[in-house]
Amino acid sequence: MAAYLLAGADVVMTTSSLLRHGPAHARVLRDGLEAWMERKGFTSLSEVRGLLAKAPEGEPTYSRTGYLSAVEQATYVYSR
Repeated sequence: MAAYLLAGADVVMTTSSLLRHGPAHARVLRDGLEAWMERKGFTSLSEVRGLLAKAPEGEPTYSRTGYLSAVEQATYVYSR
């Protein structure tokens, strides 16, 4: 979830997880994100959202390529 937020996502799809584990699983997801943010020194989602999102060099606007690159980078860097 954190990787997608770092890449700039406003919403992260959790439907499959909630259907599989029930609505109470939302608390597990939230608590996990809060614990990760605390370990990394973030105090709000606005600090996290889009931190790694940047347009590829030479492109004037944000693109899907930049988003995918940011997700990959976030998964590698921030999953530790």
